[in-house]
Amino acid sequence: MENKPLNQKLFDEPYKFEFFQAVRLLERIFPERSAVTRSVTPQTEVVRFRSNASLRFPPSEIYEIIETDDEFSDKKKIEMFVNFMGMLGIVGVLPVHYTELAVERARYGDKAFWAFLDIFSHRAVSMFFRAWEKYRFPVQYERGNDDFTAYLFDFIGLGTQGLHGKMSLDDENLLPYGGLILQKPHSTSALEQILADYFRVKAKIQQFSGQWLSLDEESITRLGKANSSLGTTAIAGTRVWDYQSKFRVVLGSLKFTEFQAFLPNGTAYQPMLSMIRFMTGEELDFEVQLKLKAKEVPSTILTTRAKRRPMLGWTSFLKTKPFKQDDEQVILQTGN
Repeated sequence: MENKPLNQKLFDEPYKFEFFQAVRLLERIFPERSAVTRSVTPQTEVVRFRSNASLRFPPSEIYEIIETDDEFSDKKKIEMFVNFMGMLGIVGVLPVHYTELAVERARYGDKAFWAFLDIFSHRAVSMFFRAWEKYRFPVQYERGNDDFTAYLFDFIGLGTQGLHGKMSLDDENLLPYGGLILQKPHSTSALEQILADYFRVKAKIQQFSGQWLSLDEESITRLGKANSSLGTTAIAGTRVWDYQSKFRVVLGSLKFTEFQAFLPNGTAYQPMLSMIRFMTGEELDFEVQLKLKAKEVPSTILTTRAKRRPMLGWTSFLKTKPFKQDDEQVILQTGN
């Protein structure tokens, strides 16, 4: 079994590689050089394409890949001889006698005619590669200048650069859910699906969980002064209960490691808040309830070790025997 590095195998056995794959590998092997068709001068590009001046049957797309001295710099230049297109060769666009002439001259050490025609071969093959690359989204994405990703950002409302980088998660993480985000108004089902898929936990939205809203000074009833008309403006107290302005996100049942990640000091807490806020906007408040699996509820041990250190109100459970039901005590107020 061969254990050659991939870059060595590419030069030793280029006929085993497909053309587009070989070019992409060369761009990865020599990242300091310009990508194909991305430079003003071909001399600085990662590879120079040449025709295989031969009338033999082409058994593969690539005949040979070699490193030669570059007369314009102290670096080596890469030359790839291709069989499938170009000026010369069995599939070349020029009549066969041009290939015969180039081979005859090369036999006597004169490769000027061959090199001259390869100026056009290089350009033709380069544009062929770029045309292939244009409609391959993964390739464009790797270069960081693809239009397709920009179109997806337009769909989800992040079409301008000024809107990027405002959340606690990578903006691109929202792109797989573009179909759900695009549907307005956003439904509880859409939010449940996004949270469940992204965090790999069960998610449930409880609507109309309600909250107390404090009244401003102008709305408080003062007998004989303001807001004291019975049945119209009079209110008993300084706050009112509002059902429709708040909902609850229930996550779980969770393993203890997952439970810790969703706590305010955990790695998933801020990304979760950003994702929920992006979907719901600023109109609604919400809280997060974490359901911990019964068998995962830990005993409280007073220790300074980071993994077992109890946190009051979050992981400090008064446990004397195994829990029979999942714990649902932890409800995080998100400060909305």
